[in-house]
Amino acid sequence: MSRDRTMAFAGLLQCGELVRQLATSGQCSQAAASTSIDTIFAVESDSVEAIFGGVRGVRLGLSVLVDVFGPRADREALPALNYALGLVKIAKHLRRDRQRMQALGESIELTRAAWEQADHPLDASLIAQLADAYHQHISSLRFRLAVHGRPELLKKEDKVALIRSLLLAGTRSAFLWHQLGGRPWRLILQRRLMLSQAEAVIGGQG
Repeated sequence: MSRDRTMAFAGLLQCGELVRQLATSGQCSQAAASTSIDTIFAVESDSVEAIFGGVRGVRLGLSVLVDVFGPRADREALPALNYALGLVKIAKHLRRDRQRMQALGESIELTRAAWEQADHPLDASLIAQLADAYHQHISSLRFRLAVHGRPELLKKEDKVALIRSLLLAGTRSAFLWHQLGGRPWRLILQRRLMLSQAEAVIGGQG
């Protein structure tokens, strides 16, 4: 179970890192972004690993986890951690608002057909629909997650849409992490365990 929690938190970090990449450079790992978007629709998977399409699907997030919790914390990884913690707060607010949560779920289900028919998870039409779901149901929460980056990039519709879609995927991982017993206050106590698990998974030993 703790290994599953580590992978779920890595999923959160992966979305946070992808958002950081997009907001600061306008580019991000296409493979990692595709996997993260796919998790939005993985509601009947047999395992946490299956949700991410295998360990490879969350490898970026695991690497960020090692950078964040390692003995020499990488400052460049801190924005991803901050975004992840923000997504945890978003999920907390959503859990307290069942009506909003139900409406969000219905909006996501309306995009399932587009996801199934799309040639790629980053299909522009699908991303636009997911971004709209995030904007409609999450951006209107009292708590709003601020994305920092280059202003000219954050004004481009396609970049904003992908960022919102990845934040939606991150919210999915935040729910998963909570369901597995993940709590913010435990991160300090469990950071060494999570670090060793992430290193083991990356090394093919987990």
